[in-house]
Amino acid sequence: MKLEKNDTNNAIVTKLCNVRPHSNADRIQLATVLGTQVVVGLDAKDGDLVVYFDSNLRLSHEYLCFNNLYSNSELNVDTTVKGYFGKNGRVRSQKFRGEVSNGYVAEIGSLYLPGNCSWVPEDLKKGDEFTSIGGTEICSKYVVPAKHVQGQPRSVVSYMFHKHWDTKQLMRELDSIPVDAVCYIEEKIHGTSGRTGNVLCKTNRSWWKFWGLAEEWKVVSGTRRVDNIDNIGCNIPAIREEIERRVAPHLYQGEEIYYEICGYDEKGAQIQKGFPYDCIKVPPAWDNPNNLEPFKAMLYRVTITTPDGCVVDLSRKQVYKRAEELGLEKPYLLDIFPPSILTKYDNPKEVIQNKCEMIAELAKGKSKVDVGTLLEGIVVWFEDSYGNWRCLKHKSEEFLLDQDKRVEKNEGDVEDNL
Repeated sequence: MKLEKNDTNNAIVTKLCNVRPHSNADRIQLATVLGTQVVVGLDAKDGDLVVYFDSNLRLSHEYLCFNNLYSNSELNVDTTVKGYFGKNGRVRSQKFRGEVSNGYVAEIGSLYLPGNCSWVPEDLKKGDEFTSIGGTEICSKYVVPAKHVQGQPRSVVSYMFHKHWDTKQLMRELDSIPVDAVCYIEEKIHGTSGRTGNVLCKTNRSWWKFWGLAEEWKVVSGTRRVDNIDNIGCNIPAIREEIERRVAPHLYQGEEIYYEICGYDEKGAQIQKGFPYDCIKVPPAWDNPNNLEPFKAMLYRVTITTPDGCVVDLSRKQVYKRAEELGLEKPYLLDIFPPSILTKYDNPKEVIQNKCEMIAELAKGKSKVDVGTLLEGIVVWFEDSYGNWRCLKHKSEEFLLDQDKRVEKNEGDVEDNL
């Protein structure tokens, strides 16, 4: 059995826990899956092995069709059966009779599609993640179709200029957090990403000018996927250029900074609709007489890359200090869980589980950066067992419900196309 998966945004095999009655319905129940609440059927019970699709995903046509899940019964194998998924197959975060259900839970047997029968349900085990099984697509990430054309990525401007990794989900990666790790829990900001680095770039010397420099130190910037801000056809280019102008003189050779931009763009529109983060809708700060800032750039990661390719992450305390030195916002620190938390529990698994429950509790309520703004969630930073810094994310139920409503209106996330 061949499982194909992405770094993030996969279906996962897991177990149901805390199956309980629905507070306002008799024909469905509630259960907890990976720290989130879902609606399940009346036959579900604690410990059931299931496949879980979170609300970032869309189900494939094959999966929907052969499981009779389309709301348009004509699209199902059994045209007499009607499901509740739309034509786009999007998995939703929504309320059923007043109770939140984030994602979709199905039996393992639902994956047993025609043309993909070289395995049995017993082949799958808890923790398996996938988008396809045996070459048959089961799911993929759902992205709202872009309403405009974004700039296309150029070739990599420098081997020293690295993209930030896709942050994985906290509740899926519990075992990756060492029990004795110091966990820095920070608020997750809902904006758009940026990165700037002082890196070695190839020069444009002619082939015959062999005496000229082959490489030179240069400050370059980009988004999550695009390496050069000059090639971005839209989305706050002026703000990105202004951030680069401010930090460029202060970056060390080999230093790369990663930051989140929130607030208002140069046209007065919110960078992420509904998430102003206490910024003021005014002309750009470098143009208005009162020097008011319509945007914030929050530094969340700093690396040093040597010319031979060795990459070192700064510690969280060093990142906070570097933010002050560069004139950027530093992450809002919600809490620190030190190793002393070990003394409260009897075994390693209990330590990790209870630590994550406490972390998830911090992902509730309003933003601490701006109490009038919804809290997106939290990010947990820690050193893994190899001494490398890593981070995991956990989004709030309120945020997921809000985003579901926006996606239903075809309001896409600017990050999906940058």
